[in-house]
Amino acid sequence: MKSNNALPVEALPGRVHCYMCTHNVEATVLKRGSARQTQPGQTCPRCKASLDSSYALEVFSELAAA
Repeated sequence: MKSNNALPVEALPGRVHCYMCTHNVEATVLKRGSARQTQPGQTCPRCKASLDSSYALEVFSELAAA
């Protein structure tokens, strides 16, 4: 089994699904290898609920913007 601890972590902008208000909102997504998760401590801009357990739908890469 491979360990994810040695992989670099990138913080990228993306879209996540808020379970409380059931909307897709902008948030910072942490990318480690192929795993995606929201950055801890973020709140939904619509309902102010925590986005810690949100599902990462889309990650905007730095290369696509150029």
